[in-house]
Amino acid sequence: MTSHDETKIRSWLTSRIGTGMRLGLETCDELLYRLGRPEKNFPCIHVAGSNGKGTLCANLSSIGTKNGELIGVFTSPHLINIEERTRIDGIPIKSNVYDKYLYQIKSAAEKNPEIFPTYFEITFLVSILAFSEARVDRAIIETGLGGRLDASRLCNADLCAITTISKEHTEILGNSLEKIAREKSGIYRKGVPLFCMYNENKKVRDVFEEVAGSDLRWFKSKKSKSFDISSEYASLISKSLGWKPHFSELNWIGRTETNFPWSSEVKSKISAAHNSESFQNDISQLNSNKKILLIGMSRKSNLRTHLSAFNSHKNFESVIVTEVSAGRNPTIPADELENEFSKVLDSHVKIYKIINPIEAMDFAIKIALKEGYEIFITGSIYLIGELLSEYIDRNSLNFDDIMKIHPPRETE
Repeated sequence: MTSHDETKIRSWLTSRIGTGMRLGLETCDELLYRLGRPEKNFPCIHVAGSNGKGTLCANLSSIGTKNGELIGVFTSPHLINIEERTRIDGIPIKSNVYDKYLYQIKSAAEKNPEIFPTYFEITFLVSILAFSEARVDRAIIETGLGGRLDASRLCNADLCAITTISKEHTEILGNSLEKIAREKSGIYRKGVPLFCMYNENKKVRDVFEEVAGSDLRWFKSKKSKSFDISSEYASLISKSLGWKPHFSELNWIGRTETNFPWSSEVKSKISAAHNSESFQNDISQLNSNKKILLIGMSRKSNLRTHLSAFNSHKNFESVIVTEVSAGRNPTIPADELENEFSKVLDSHVKIYKIINPIEAMDFAIKIALKEGYEIFITGSIYLIGELLSEYIDRNSLNFDDIMKIHPPRETE
């Protein structure tokens, strides 16, 4: 494939970003039919929830691989390159392979009558084609939004799992936890086990019990750290598949609280978070050392509610607000973030506004070195991705090595 061909097919993909999202299965179902029903060639674990979906997928991939299975994983969004959304044996597929599947999907979409898949639908279909051709033993598929009308609902699931339920995308999923739970419970298939994290809200539990009945399997953890909870949850699910709950070393960088070695002289942690639940969870796990907060967020409702979580950690000495340049929703302007933080945090906290994330990170390092502070970076996954990309470039690191979520399986 020539560089012109590569540019052309990627341009077709990126042109679909502006079409927005679509809830419904018809378009993707028709494309799968035209592609020869590749989703029928392997079983899936289908994962939904408000927070922790990707971490659970990564943990399950680690266990399955350790049990000798060839595992495919589809997650979204990506941090740096779109190939991250499609991993086989823990490793993102190559860009030329990704392009091959894009051409197949484009060709199928242009048949008469022409149909127009969304960006997310295309990335899901790429994964299905890749997993089918690789003959994976099992795939682990993360929903994009909700569950009932998410394109990923078309995967061939013989086990479903739901993580936490919290308020998110209320304009689409509903303005109550019960409505959100009902949308996410839509991944359930009759006769297929549905694992659910125990929810303290009885109305939420009632939804899952009504939907899944005797197929429902509750999971309740006594652990406090979200990663430990996810690992325990993955172990429970794995046992139902006959897997021994042995983990490979997991590298889920940027999605869980991760050490970020931007500077060898400053302790930094990085973790994407998109709602008040995920902010509160990450903040609760921070130590009591004085810190600089670096944050950039995409537009969302109830901003002050989300930011109020930061007031629970009294050791933020400085806040650096920045902006993000990718994603479906526009960035929250740094001026607005600065204004909102000034109303949430104690008056002694210094707030800086630096539009460019790379410059913001370098400035954070400068303050940290001078004052002896640690750094906590959070907010939009696109902010995390931009910083990771710069870190890889500055240190001439290998993308596949950084984005490999666990070692490949051992084969004889």
